[in-house]
Amino acid sequence: MNISFSLQSEQESEIRISLSSFSDSAIGDIRQALGRTELVDITLERIKGDAPISPAVLYSIIDLIVSFLQENPEVILYYYCDEINSVPGMRKTKSITPAQYRNRLFSLLYEQGKLRYPQLPVADHLITIETPEGKAYIHLIYFDSVKEKVNLIQQYLMDIANDMK
Repeated sequence: MNISFSLQSEQESEIRISLSSFSDSAIGDIRQALGRTELVDITLERIKGDAPISPAVLYSIIDLIVSFLQENPEVILYYYCDEINSVPGMRKTKSITPAQYRNRLFSLLYEQGKLRYPQLPVADHLITIETPEGKAYIHLIYFDSVKEKVNLIQQYLMDIANDMK
């Protein structure tokens, strides 16, 4: 699966939301245990502009994610909050890292989504991994019906992180 959407803001900013299935080779050790459940990477990328993103665009992101999950209830979304890229529009006075900023943004998106769609049994499972560079944050977003697979994915990711130490 490889899907992307672009959203435009009033300030001429453009955000791309990409959804890509993990390859079997990337999750080979747990592929069989996942069964029909698919792990899908979600990427939010600013294509153009550097103004803060408006609430309207944030709600559009939430709506796209919810719609995708409703159409694909066996999916677990994987969002990695990276340190590699700076965050356009992030004030230099912020005393948080890009990964912390992205973590807060994704948590906010989830919380707003729960308020907007309270009837949906959607959960956000945060995994924090200590690395030599700092903390890495991973969000797993899923319907309650695939909850048992989340612990399997978390253990797999923690094993990989421990092997890299």
